[in-house]
Amino acid sequence: MREIQQSTTTRYAFLQHTRRMRRVALPATIVLVISGAFVALAFANALPQGLGTLVALAFLLAVISFIMLVPLVVFFYGYSKGGLWLDEQGVRVHFPGEAEQSMAWSEALYAVDEGDRYLALSKGKEGLGHLVGKSNYVRLHLEGLAPEQRAEVRRFLAEHIEVRQPRMFTFTTLLNTKGETVARGRLYLFENELLCAENRGERRVFIAAPIQKLSQVRPRDPFYVGKLVCEAFVINYNKKDFVIMLGYELTMRHAFGTSSSWSATGSAREWVEALQPVAR
Repeated sequence: MREIQQSTTTRYAFLQHTRRMRRVALPATIVLVISGAFVALAFANALPQGLGTLVALAFLLAVISFIMLVPLVVFFYGYSKGGLWLDEQGVRVHFPGEAEQSMAWSEALYAVDEGDRYLALSKGKEGLGHLVGKSNYVRLHLEGLAPEQRAEVRRFLAEHIEVRQPRMFTFTTLLNTKGETVARGRLYLFENELLCAENRGERRVFIAAPIQKLSQVRPRDPFYVGKLVCEAFVINYNKKDFVIMLGYELTMRHAFGTSSSWSATGSAREWVEALQPVAR
């Protein structure tokens, strides 16, 4: 869905996500209507005797369908208000469950497109497409767009700003020199520049600089999360040490609350070797 609200502003709804929700909502609605009608007939004594088990089953199906549909209705409402807006001044994004983000083209350094391969591997859970500024970035949520919408947005971005694809990318945990967690991050290495940014929360940008400006890159002892070994290294930039832990805690939200799991996300040696020649 592509809406031109004015002569210069185009809104892209998150059709990919709403299509997936419809695939769940439609069968649930059909089950609710049929089972609800069956239960209603039973209460009206319009059914033959001896169908108590079927009535109980229909009632259970109706309850389950209703429980599934309530959050979907809330999500549909959120998606109807959300979207990605593009115009000659900049970008605005309102994704359901998140605060609205915006950035003018004049404030942006470049855009990042992780590519369709990353989208397939991540299943769209960690965002696709970002507009990077000096102190923060905007998550474009291209994963929520249909393929034809995504292609249009990519063309528009390329016409207004440099779009970069990383040659190395991973998720990290950023710590200070005391070993205290600062943020869960995203680490990108482009052809001549490093980007270290917060993956969630305020979406802060910690490093967005040419790799020639990195004063030092050195390995350090790994971190241990239970039995999991997460390699690490240190970047000195602008007279400050950034401890990069190549491990990431993924938090999942579901109907019964939240759960989290840790995974190792890379080799410190590969990152140090990729950055070290420039940082000498």
